[in-house]
Amino acid sequence: KNILIMINKKYFFIGIGGIGMSAIAQYLHDKGNTVFGYDKTNNRTIEILLNKGIGITNKLDLEEIPQDIMGEDLEIVYTPAIKKENIYLNYFITNGKNKISKRSEILGEITKDSKCIAVAGTHGKTTTTAIISDLFYSYGLKFKAFVGGIMKGYNSNYLYTGDDYIIVEADEYDKSFLNLSPDYAVITSLECDHLDIYGNFESLKKSFNLFSENVKNTLVAEEEINIKRDFTFSIKNDANYLASNIITKNDGIVFDFKTPDNYFTNIYVKIIGMHNLKNVLSALSIIDQINEIEIADLLPFLSNLKGIERRMEIYRIDDKIVIDDYAHHPTEIESVFSAINNNYKNKSTSVIFQPHLFSRTRDFMEDFAIVLSKFDEVYLLDIYPAREKPIDGINSQVLLDKISSSKKEIVNKESINDIIINSGTEVISILGAGNISENLNKKIFTNE
Repeated sequence: KNILIMINKKYFFIGIGGIGMSAIAQYLHDKGNTVFGYDKTNNRTIEILLNKGIGITNKLDLEEIPQDIMGEDLEIVYTPAIKKENIYLNYFITNGKNKISKRSEILGEITKDSKCIAVAGTHGKTTTTAIISDLFYSYGLKFKAFVGGIMKGYNSNYLYTGDDYIIVEADEYDKSFLNLSPDYAVITSLECDHLDIYGNFESLKKSFNLFSENVKNTLVAEEEINIKRDFTFSIKNDANYLASNIITKNDGIVFDFKTPDNYFTNIYVKIIGMHNLKNVLSALSIIDQINEIEIADLLPFLSNLKGIERRMEIYRIDDKIVIDDYAHHPTEIESVFSAINNNYKNKSTSVIFQPHLFSRTRDFMEDFAIVLSKFDEVYLLDIYPAREKPIDGINSQVLLDKISSSKKEIVNKESINDIIINSGTEVISILGAGNISENLNKKIFTNE
């Protein structure tokens, strides 16, 4: 079996703290390989890796790599966010003696030994992957999962109970999902994003079409997406998999669930927001396509979904509600806003938003302005650059000027807790995919 090539080897990860990278690093470490990594930042995933005994440096210095692994048999894994001029990557490319792989290539290798379930789409990937993983875990299936977020209750982005199945996020960024040939796949949504890579929507869609051709057994896709698929799902239009009679209740949603050959009534799921119900539906529809699994057996576990950090995480402080969410695209912010509207009708709202990437802010400037203006108060942080250099004329002030909310200002990360405490609004959203919530003082909240 292919997996044998990944035992007793030595790996050096460049950008090991990345959410996808750290899961693979844990997998390889657990399989008995030597794993060492570099990352410039120290985050939750780095803590998880250090607790497992994986060596990590945050210094850009070749001397940092332990001498005993510095040979031609050391394999290099890097993420597309790492620039070619990075001292480590540059050294190994120039040296030309070591095997160098992108994260997605290694993931593609790992998936070959288990039935692979891949989750693709511009929004909803991580939540859908986590829901499938949570249901598999609760039901006792043998699987490994590589999730793009920290799963609550597991305190990890990587789960391993066996090798029958592998559940992965199929990431369209850098076209990396084309390294997968999954047995089963679901496409949760398809919208404009990552124009820094694709240039336009047609080119993005072409990539998704190529991905869909790689799926061996069954592809399920959101009904609204125009892609060749075997089955569809929807929470609003008729589809092979349909959620209907939807009622919002307490901290969850009750719905009826139609499959191609079944109808289940009155299912309770512990999530908030219609966008998350859609994620539940995409998870259920692809699980239903796996012959060896009886979907009816998994439905009861929906009432106790654990969720993911920074995906509609809800806190309370005095009589205010604080929502921490990763939303960084206008559609995602719209989803958060409509969930608030649905669950906390007529309450006043504010948003603290950290734009993510100069290019995305430029490409969706008008859309961001429209959706952010729906909040009563808007507080913008500077743009989080991630992998990018600044773009002339693109900054948070330009975006702020286009926003029509009566109270709006540019703030710094350090003032987040003060804004939460002093805001007169009843529902406060902390949004963005950068490092915005690292400064959130969760000790001040009552129901952590």
